[in-house]
Amino acid sequence: MRMPELFRPSRSIYVRLTLWVMLTVLIIFGIITYIVSAVTRDAVVDGTLENTMSRMEISNQRINNVLTGVEVAVENTIPEVESSLETPDKMYDVVRRLLELNPSIVGSTVAFEPDYYPSKGMQFSPYAYKTINGTIETKQLGTAEYEYHYMDWYQIPKLLKRNYWSEPYYDRGGGEQMMTTYSRPLYDKQGRMYAIITADVSLDWLTELVKANDIDFNKKVLHSKDEDVKGELKDDFFFTHAYTFIIGRSGTYIAHPLHERILNDTYFTFAFETENDSIDDHIGYDMVEGKTGMDFICRDGVKYMVTYMPIERTGWSMATIVPTKTLFETKRAFTLSVIGMMLFGILLLFLVCHRIIKHVTKPLWRFANSADEISRGNLNAKLPEVTTNDEMKRLHDSFDQMQTSLVKQMDELKEVNAQKGRIEGELKVARNIQMSMLPKIFPPYPERDDIEIFGRLTPAKEVGGDLFDFFIRDEKLFFCIGDVSGKGVPASLVMAVIRAMFRTIAAHEALPDRIATSLNETMAEGNDSNMFVTFFVGVLDLPTGRLRYCNAGHDQPLLIGGKVGLLPCDSNIPVGVMAGWKFTLQETIIDPQTTIFLYTDGLTEAENLQHMQFGEQRVKETAEKLMKAGEHVPDILIDKMTEAVHAFVGEAEQSDDLTMLGIQYTKQQLNTRLQRSIVLSNDVQEVPQLAAFVDEVCEALDFDAATTMQMNLAIEEAVVNVMNYAYPAGTTGYVNISASVNAVRLKITISDNGVPFDPTAKAEVDTTLSVEERGIGGLGIHLIRQIMDSINYERVDGKNVLTLRKKLT
Repeated sequence: MRMPELFRPSRSIYVRLTLWVMLTVLIIFGIITYIVSAVTRDAVVDGTLENTMSRMEISNQRINNVLTGVEVAVENTIPEVESSLETPDKMYDVVRRLLELNPSIVGSTVAFEPDYYPSKGMQFSPYAYKTINGTIETKQLGTAEYEYHYMDWYQIPKLLKRNYWSEPYYDRGGGEQMMTTYSRPLYDKQGRMYAIITADVSLDWLTELVKANDIDFNKKVLHSKDEDVKGELKDDFFFTHAYTFIIGRSGTYIAHPLHERILNDTYFTFAFETENDSIDDHIGYDMVEGKTGMDFICRDGVKYMVTYMPIERTGWSMATIVPTKTLFETKRAFTLSVIGMMLFGILLLFLVCHRIIKHVTKPLWRFANSADEISRGNLNAKLPEVTTNDEMKRLHDSFDQMQTSLVKQMDELKEVNAQKGRIEGELKVARNIQMSMLPKIFPPYPERDDIEIFGRLTPAKEVGGDLFDFFIRDEKLFFCIGDVSGKGVPASLVMAVIRAMFRTIAAHEALPDRIATSLNETMAEGNDSNMFVTFFVGVLDLPTGRLRYCNAGHDQPLLIGGKVGLLPCDSNIPVGVMAGWKFTLQETIIDPQTTIFLYTDGLTEAENLQHMQFGEQRVKETAEKLMKAGEHVPDILIDKMTEAVHAFVGEAEQSDDLTMLGIQYTKQQLNTRLQRSIVLSNDVQEVPQLAAFVDEVCEALDFDAATTMQMNLAIEEAVVNVMNYAYPAGTTGYVNISASVNAVRLKITISDNGVPFDPTAKAEVDTTLSVEERGIGGLGIHLIRQIMDSINYERVDGKNVLTLRKKLT
């Protein structure tokens, strides 16, 4: 066997079989080795844990014996204190005798409450202590520099009303050594505390106790030599030896192999510097809380086993740290020997398997060479002869049939790909045509300061069935959004028809319900495919902010202004479902800076990989965040809403068309600098008064003669039109004409109480036709449109209101 074949297993079955067999054997041996290693490791850990706990319990008992003896000695001294209360100076003898009878106690005081003995002053605390030479001295503990009433050993038992072992400390001015203090409150017969009796216990013996425990543990468990732990500690001591330490309630070291850490460092100081500080920190908190446990930590790249348990009475905690590297030396040697034998056995098995499998699969190798020729495109390559009547014969026959089928399928595939390419090209053209029918230039009306519009349509397939559109006529914004049932080409065809019909109907109809009705009647007629459209159409009067709208089964739009809320909508069926349906008309007033947000159900029903929908609530929450950030202008609103839905959906495929349209009403209120009005009866004889009124307004605005004449023509035509048609013949009525001017434009408002009459509803006059070809009427409103910049009709509170506007410059 050539060695390169081992690195090209995809070219040889016998090599793959050999490697698979070897891999299986490796996995089995690996599992066995892991189990043996784990069992050995657990046994070592369990044995070490049992040994460590046992030694810490012994040390714990020794410590508690000392502390218990101190507590008993203090209790036995209390009667002597009580009998000496009348002679306070005898307290010096009491505390001296306590030290003489108890070698463990290096200092004691009876610290009285402030001014307990007025003759002794504020502080009276007879104190006895052992000197370095072993003699016992006494002194007054309380001084101006050492006000014991504020010390922990006095304050804490007083507040807790119970006995208290203090945190270890180095006593300066007293015992001049590291110690802990046992404090016992004393009470009189009325239950009032009058003093604290203490016993100071030296803790120097704790380090010796811990050191003795470590020496014995290292010799028996780690097989270390005595000289490793004698004298000064070596640099690698903590990497190779077990050691024990004790911490107080705050984590401060009380006993430690490194004396410089005692009372100077805390356990947490070094825990925060470790690679797994969270575990190390967790152990420190468990010890401070008085818990017992075991865990593994890593410091400076060395892993340790930490066993810890509390010391009763004091709130201290003892821990033993053992390096796992040294602990598992025996286990490691055993594991390496098992691995070595396993590798030798695998090598022998590999050689045997390789030779046997290669011999068995040699015929297949020759057949593979012929198959390679076919795979390179030579479908007419000759297959090798197979004389055996086994699987190889069946494979030969199958390849022979495959050659014949492939030739036929290749021809068919070429034809299918050609057809698919034509279809994809046609769909791309259809998409471009569909998207070109929708508004695509934003902002659409850059010259206007009262409206901002932005829209976006994202089809789920090449073409879709969503639509939106808008245009301005006679100072009214006509807009719509719709969702055709179904998807793909059929929906896109219906979408194109609906959009064209909306434009055609809205060109001469201003009421949304009538627009929806006309669309419904046209679509319902001959609707054999049973397709329908959810449709919302609105007409926003730009001068006044009055919104008239009709909702035909579509999602309710959001109004985003001072707050976010749904626009109230009546329940109407979608367009195209049923002929003769009476669609309802609704209206509201849109405040300036309010955004109307319209969308299709592709937004609310967008699903993520868990099939959760984006939903109306998320739409509203996103809109509220944008409103608070002042980002609810249409283009930013739709961009942020798109980002929100994409973040929610993630990698899920878009399942429906997504369409959004935002319209912000931005009308600005300018200060009025001129205001005039006149009231005329519906009598054309009063037209001269109207002319004088118009001349007066034009003169005040410094209009030239030509402009003044045009204004007279337009306003006279509008007023006479009202006089002739607003009131029935023989009925007296009035026409109110008012003029107001701001910094931008002149506004003429003509109102009456007559019958509803909309002069703007008259179709545009085609002036290219001859007089005989044109219909009667319409020239007057045509003249007004030519002279004025805009004309707008509204029926407000039972009145006809016609508004004409003319820019000043």
